[in-house]
Amino acid sequence: MMSGVGISRDAGQGGCRIAMETSGRKQKEKEHRRRAILKAARSLLLKKGYDAVSIRQIAAISELGAGTIYSYFSGKPEIYATLSIEVFDLLHEHLRSAFAPDAGPAERLRAIGAALLDFSVKHRAYYDFLDYFMSSPRTIFPADMKSRIDEYGGRALSPISDAIEAGIRAGDFARVDSRQYALLFFGMMHGVAHFKKLRGTLLAETGFDSLYRQGVESMIDSLRRSR
Repeated sequence: MMSGVGISRDAGQGGCRIAMETSGRKQKEKEHRRRAILKAARSLLLKKGYDAVSIRQIAAISELGAGTIYSYFSGKPEIYATLSIEVFDLLHEHLRSAFAPDAGPAERLRAIGAALLDFSVKHRAYYDFLDYFMSSPRTIFPADMKSRIDEYGGRALSPISDAIEAGIRAGDFARVDSRQYALLFFGMMHGVAHFKKLRGTLLAETGFDSLYRQGVESMIDSLRRSR
């Protein structure tokens, strides 16, 4: 009797284990397909532009059926909104981990400036994706999606605004709108980062790195000068 109960219990545990393994495998497959869709969509955007990309093209590159795409996303806007949020999440983590907790406000901004440049190199595909939507002359996403994306964008820049607020509290920086200044800081360094391509021409003598550091210091000095 007891051995029969033991066998039954073992069989039940084995069934649960198999079910969990199957569920885990299916979840991994689902995530793999989702990543394939997003990767294909990002690649097509940089090659063709938003308007020229279709769900069928995304399906062909990701080697999935168009119907499968719609089982993951409602359509093209949601795919690119998801990618935008991923970019901002990755950028936030990259900036947040750029400096030590006890770093001063100016030191934090220098570290963030360096991290932004590092992000443009290490995460080139994400950076180019962000660049595309920042330079777009029109609003692509529906209002509700754009509002959500903007929230994540604000969060991504929070390490910059937090550093500025810390400088204001310490009396090192002027009382400015920290969120607006964070946008200015990001916009300035994002623009200067594009000059990397001039390393062998206009910046052959002075060097790009020197120009980039000058840009960061100019932003920090502008906070100090206006006191």
